[in-house]
Amino acid sequence: MKEPKRWPTIAVLVAAQAAWIVIVAVWVVWYVKYRQIKMEPFGMWDVVILAEVSGLFTLILAGIYVLFILYQRQLSLMRTQMYIVQSVTHAFKTPIATMQLYLETMASRDLPEKTKAELIEGMLAVNARLKSLVYNFLESARLSSERRHYAFSEKDLAGLVTSCIENHRVFLKGVDLELKAEKDVTVRVDQDAFDLVFSNLVENAVHYSDGQARVEIEISKDDRWAYLTFSDSGIGIPRERHKDIFKMFRRLPEAVSMWGSGTGMGLFVVRGIVEAHGGSIQVRSGHREHGSTFSIRLPLAKT
Repeated sequence: MKEPKRWPTIAVLVAAQAAWIVIVAVWVVWYVKYRQIKMEPFGMWDVVILAEVSGLFTLILAGIYVLFILYQRQLSLMRTQMYIVQSVTHAFKTPIATMQLYLETMASRDLPEKTKAELIEGMLAVNARLKSLVYNFLESARLSSERRHYAFSEKDLAGLVTSCIENHRVFLKGVDLELKAEKDVTVRVDQDAFDLVFSNLVENAVHYSDGQARVEIEISKDDRWAYLTFSDSGIGIPRERHKDIFKMFRRLPEAVSMWGSGTGMGLFVVRGIVEAHGGSIQVRSGHREHGSTFSIRLPLAKT
């Protein structure tokens, strides 16, 4: 897809508006002088004619402005489409190429069993990444169209998080993960959707950490709400960008430089799922020098 031409749209709009104003002014001056040359008195009908013509020119000027706004929106849409194509292509290209390399290595050489096991484990991790990408795209499409068909069931939050940890054990290899859970915290959730929330938050912590990633997960409750917090030791998020990161296709420049194959959909999907469960999510700076803490609030299951 070719880059859309970036015409100087502001300059074109200003020039068009200025041109129409000059045309109106010239026409009014000409009309008044024409009436004076003919020695005819300037009456009510002349005022009506001037008002109608001036109104017509004003409508044309407003039409030019509307066309300008529509052009800007179309240009923004084209750039968004280009970004989607580029980000999706890049996000899928790296893991696919990695799996291809692993498979070719295993097919072309007689490898020791230990090496084969390491390659298989690597492919499992890459496959988990691909699955997460696919699920993010499917979930974002469902959230955008508001077709949210979740299968809610009562789950112990600590058990649910533990299950998610086991499901992503391959991906979490080497991660310093600590779980602090209060007992008897029961919520109504869709298990598959929650697993996607877990994978996105932990994946961000892993990808955007310098050195060994560390994740602390805490579970607590009060009379009405269950609280789930993910604290990481990553690069952190500037306070002024806390709201932007939950928008679709939004990524920090620091995140792009550290992990170029992201799509900017993970946190958008997380917020959509949490809100569909009647909850909310917030982010704040971590309690260490670096890192961030994502706090999820979910309603407790009614007993």
